[in-house]
Amino acid sequence: MIKASEFLNQCLERGFNFFTGTPCSYLKPLINYVIDHKEFNFIDATNEGDAVAIASGVTIAGGRSVVMFQNSGLGNAVNPLTSLAYIFHVPLLLIVTHRGEPGEEKDEPQHELMGAITIKMLETMQISWAHFPNQVNEIEKVLNTADEYLKRESKPFALVMSKKDVESYSLQSSKVKQSFHCKFSQEEHFTLPYNQRHTRNEALKIVNKVTGKGAAIIATTGYTGRELYEIDDRENQLYMVGSMGCALPLGFGMAITKPKLKIYVIDGDGALLMRTGTMATVGAHQPENLIHILLDNEVHESTGGQGTVSGGVSFSTIAKGFGYRHTFSSDTLEEFEDSLNLASSQSGPTFIHFKIQKGISGKLGRPVITPVQVKERLIQYLNKF
Repeated sequence: MIKASEFLNQCLERGFNFFTGTPCSYLKPLINYVIDHKEFNFIDATNEGDAVAIASGVTIAGGRSVVMFQNSGLGNAVNPLTSLAYIFHVPLLLIVTHRGEPGEEKDEPQHELMGAITIKMLETMQISWAHFPNQVNEIEKVLNTADEYLKRESKPFALVMSKKDVESYSLQSSKVKQSFHCKFSQEEHFTLPYNQRHTRNEALKIVNKVTGKGAAIIATTGYTGRELYEIDDRENQLYMVGSMGCALPLGFGMAITKPKLKIYVIDGDGALLMRTGTMATVGAHQPENLIHILLDNEVHESTGGQGTVSGGVSFSTIAKGFGYRHTFSSDTLEEFEDSLNLASSQSGPTFIHFKIQKGISGKLGRPVITPVQVKERLIQYLNKF
C-alpha cells in the first residue's frame, strides 16, 4: 500500500497536473489529495465519457491529463475512448478501479460482471494497461512505462487499481460553493416557420466570418464538421468524427487550458441532448472564453432525418439555469451574426441557440485530411497562445 502523495508527486514530476473523472471509494485518497493541493487542477466531470473528452481537450491544448473512474463507468467512456482518444491519438493516463475484481472479497452485485470483464474490455479497445503500483519502489517503474507509452504511441494507457493499493487520505479543504439562486425570465426569439429557416451552411458561413483566425473552432460530428470543412478548411478548426456529444467537453478542456483564446463549440441538437450534463460543468467553472453555439434543426440529419425532441426544449433557459453568463436565441441570420459579434467581445461563457432547417448544400464530401493531421495542426496553432 502506498500514500497518495507518493504517487501524485511523481505524476507532477512528469507534468501530469490536470485530473478529472468521477468518484469511487478506491479513488478517494487520490481525489482528496488533488483537491487539497493547489499544484493540481481537478474537474469533477458529470460522467466518465465527459471526463475523457475534457481531458482530451486539455491535452490537445498542451496539458498532461489523468482521468480517474471506477470500472463500472468504463461503459460510459467506451465511445470517447474509441472514437475520440483513439482516432485523434490523444495520450491520456487512465486510472480505472477494479471493483468486483475476481478472487477478491465479494463486492456489490452491480460490479460482478464488469469486474470479470474489465481487463478484457481494455484489451478489446486496444488500451495498454498495467497494475496500479501498491509498493513505493514500484511507482517510478510503472509511471515510466506509462509515460514512455504515451509519448511513443499518443494513445491512452490505463492503470488498474485494486481496493487496497492506496492508504486512506481525508479531505482537508472545506470549500463550500455558494448556493446558486436566481430569478429570470427567458424569451425565445424564434419567428420563422420551419421551411423558411436558414440552413446550416448559411449559419456556418457567418461563424466563419465572425471568428476569423483568432480563435479555435470545434465542430460536432456529422454534417456540421463536413460542411465547415468544405466552406473553408482552416488550421484552427477541429472536426469531430464520432464521439457524439463530446464537442462541448472537448472545447471546455481547451478553454480552461488556453484562457486567452476564444473557443467556439458548434453543437447539434441531438449531440447536445446526448451529453447535456457538460453544460453544468461549464456553468460551474465559468470559462470566460467559451462560446457554445447550438445549430438546431430538430433532426438527426446525417443518419436519415429522424426527429429529436429539441422542438419542445428551451435550451437557452437550460443554459441560464446551468449558469451560463449570456444566452441568445434566434432564427434570423442578422440576429445570429449580432449575437456572435457580441459574444466575441464580452466575457462568457455564452450560449447561442440558432434554429435552422434540415438540408445540405449540394453533394457533401468528407474531409481528406485525417483526424490526426487535424489535431496536429491545431496543436501547432494553439501553441501560439
